[in-house]
Amino acid sequence: MISKFKDGEITSFQSYIMIISIMVGTGVLGLARSVAEIAKQDAWISVLVNGIGISIIIAFTIFVISKFPQLTFIQYMSLLLTKPLAYLVVFAYGIYAIFTTSLIIRFLCEMVGTWFLPRTPLTVISFIIVATLVYITKDGLTFVGRFNEIIVLAIIPFIFLIFPSLSEASLINLKPIGDSGIHSIIKGIPPSFYAFGGYEVILIIYPFISNKNKMNIRYSMLAILFVTVLYTSIVASQIALFGYQEITEILYSFINYLDVIDFPIIERIEIFFTFFWTFAVIGTLSIQFIAGCIAFQSVFKTKKTNTFVYLFTPIIYILSLLPENSVKVAEYSEIVGKANVCFGIFLPIILFIMYLIWGRKKAYDKTI
Repeated sequence: MISKFKDGEITSFQSYIMIISIMVGTGVLGLARSVAEIAKQDAWISVLVNGIGISIIIAFTIFVISKFPQLTFIQYMSLLLTKPLAYLVVFAYGIYAIFTTSLIIRFLCEMVGTWFLPRTPLTVISFIIVATLVYITKDGLTFVGRFNEIIVLAIIPFIFLIFPSLSEASLINLKPIGDSGIHSIIKGIPPSFYAFGGYEVILIIYPFISNKNKMNIRYSMLAILFVTVLYTSIVASQIALFGYQEITEILYSFINYLDVIDFPIIERIEIFFTFFWTFAVIGTLSIQFIAGCIAFQSVFKTKKTNTFVYLFTPIIYILSLLPENSVKVAEYSEIVGKANVCFGIFLPIILFIMYLIWGRKKAYDKTI
């Protein structure tokens, strides 16, 4: 059972914010390019369909885990999947979260190195990011929730940066709608799914919500749909402006999209955006890292989460420096993407099936 305030609690609102924060991080920058390579001008449809599907998955996920409101991730997994399998899955999730954290750190290092500190070694940039991450996560999930609450609310105004460049866009670039074919649209879903990755963290953080209620499913779905509308709008606006052919040749198409219009006050809006977006990525890092530490804490039954925060600090630092170049980072990201499918799609489906088979008899408390 969870002892109140033992490892920090979060509110329902903070859980919705954390779902948004962990998804709206690194994925938005290259989303249009990765999906447009497959779905062409219909890339936005792939993103929309993917988001709707994920909102349904998270509804099933919360439906199941809400039947065990006083149990942690490993405890309700033990009831539904048997104890040995539960320990194996939770341990695997911990490894996945730590490895994902190191990759995001490396991505952020390259972004900071490209736009702000081109002469600074990656070792130094990574050290600063890891030190910041440890400072945020050492006090547990409560502090992480508050940090992300501030970050998400602070970056919401940047959503309006989508609109100025639309004056140069053309709807012709989005037509004919559906011309790429259903097969291409479906094939465009996997790369867009990777950009939505991270929502599976609800498996870890849900037991720590202090004010659980029947609206958790609805508002969690709305959080996913908010990201879906945001991503769909971003992809559609970029295709309308550049055309899908040009987007496939641009590494970070969203940053180039912002550079189209000259703003009267800020000369280099892409630099301004990238500076603030760095904090959004740090928010993503903090959630992913603390989730991994909580997973290992539940496996090894230690008293404090920060034990693993300090333990994994040198590990994520070293792992972030291992990829030789951006190509290697992309290759490792594909591996993480496949693991994300396992924890984000297959695991929730399996838990739902197991609950329907025998979970109802094992639910200790059905009061949300």
